[in-house]
Amino acid sequence: MYMIVKHTHLTIIALTFIFFIINFVLTMKGSDKVNNKLLKIGPHVLYALFICTFVYMIIVNPLNLYPFVNGWASSKLGGFVLYVLSITFTLKWAKSTLWRIVGLISTIFWLLMTARLGFAHHLKSKGIVDDANAYLELGQSMLTGIC
Repeated sequence: MYMIVKHTHLTIIALTFIFFIINFVLTMKGSDKVNNKLLKIGPHVLYALFICTFVYMIIVNPLNLYPFVNGWASSKLGGFVLYVLSITFTLKWAKSTLWRIVGLISTIFWLLMTARLGFAHHLKSKGIVDDANAYLELGQSMLTGIC
């Protein structure tokens, strides 16, 4: 059951990114289709499902990785929050094309950093907080350099 939920979780992440790209393209074109009900509600449903699968995997996880106890799980949670904030910035708060492109780069960056952290098996098995924090510091410094 854990593997089914894990693959569902990864599929949800891919779908949130697909919805983001569709919304981004429509926003850049100035299309009225950006107000489509599915494009407005769909990502929120996916975020709720994402959180449900995250909670399930934290409760059932075989490695005993818990947010706020283990640096790896906390970093993953922080990466997700920054990913969603980047999406919000890009689609809602940014008013110029330049800032929307900066938001696009930020969104892709946080998705890739969080994915990279997800595949850092040595961090999961050892539970080393310093290495996980090093990933976050690297991400923050790169984002600061981009902006």
